[in-house]
Amino acid sequence: MPRCQGNNTLLPLLRKLSESLGEQQAKSELRWLIDHARKDIGDGISTLQHTTSHSAGHKSARLWRDQPARSADEIQRDNDRLTSVQKAWLRQAIADRTERHKPLQYIIGEQQFGKTNIIVRPPVLIPRWETEEWTLRLAELINSHTDSVRDSHLQKGLGDPRPLNILEACTGSGCVSLGLGSELTDGSARVLGVDVSDDALQLAMDNLVFNQMLLGNRIQFAKVDLQQPVHTLPEQLRFADEAKAGWDMIVSNPPYVTPSEYRELEADVREWEDIRALVPLPPGTTDPQTVPSGDLDPSGMSFVVQLAKLARELGLAGRDRGEDAELRLDALPRLVVEIGGAEQAQSARQIMHDHGLNSTEVWKDMAGTDRVVLGYFK
Repeated sequence: MPRCQGNNTLLPLLRKLSESLGEQQAKSELRWLIDHARKDIGDGISTLQHTTSHSAGHKSARLWRDQPARSADEIQRDNDRLTSVQKAWLRQAIADRTERHKPLQYIIGEQQFGKTNIIVRPPVLIPRWETEEWTLRLAELINSHTDSVRDSHLQKGLGDPRPLNILEACTGSGCVSLGLGSELTDGSARVLGVDVSDDALQLAMDNLVFNQMLLGNRIQFAKVDLQQPVHTLPEQLRFADEAKAGWDMIVSNPPYVTPSEYRELEADVREWEDIRALVPLPPGTTDPQTVPSGDLDPSGMSFVVQLAKLARELGLAGRDRGEDAELRLDALPRLVVEIGGAEQAQSARQIMHDHGLNSTEVWKDMAGTDRVVLGYFK
């Protein structure tokens, strides 16, 4: 005989969530909210508990929407196990999700990214699975290369090669820098993540502390406005204890959403996440409504152009000499940028060619969309 569900406070919450999101997504999100409530909500306080239990062999992005939804019996059992405080938190969380369009990740307060757990809070861009996917793939590519170079150095009696210097532009939460720092072979790289947003940099620093035990490579963050003239940037782009740095690679999830696409985005993106992380705006602008329509970039590619100029300014579109020749950097991409679809992929490839990166490659994401363009100098 079915269990009585008259006192199940979760079912009305599921119905409310379903009316807003659709039944399947509602069930998936409710699963995550219940798991979070049971794990992290006690005495009315949510605390993020750092864990290193993620599989070290993890090599694929996790999608919350792929997690199985709870059955009616499971929901009943959850209802019986939850405390009154946890149920109260769930009621508020679902009200935030349905009435205020607050993103699920902001409600939970964290997002897994590779081995790391990334703290998330508005208005900093929430890490997406597409970005996680290419970050892990890039780490595999770099590891394969650096391990080969290290073996070659040891065979020649040269000792360990120097670490790669990787610049992450538009770091946001720091997820890409920290993802690389945790996935790359220990001591094989140094990563500097830069952003113009104070909110982003504070969050990136918090995430650096939060994930420190997982990092086998040096990670730093700094405030730099990359929309300045590129000839002014090299002096600013350096590690804190060095007068200058030579760079081997730039990686970025830059703003690339077009103004027309932005207008069509769901409210939980438009109303919560910093538009500067999504849409390339003119320098010093935070509201596209204040920008004459003719000054907005309809292609979404203006920041990619700036990154290509920066790559050339930093000498990434040139041949290595001396010690660096031993690193065989021509086998690694010099500029890696996330984009949104085939049209932008073609534009990004042309932009890279125009700025001296004479070979390009496109990676698709798991959904089959052109997602990343990699520029090489061979």
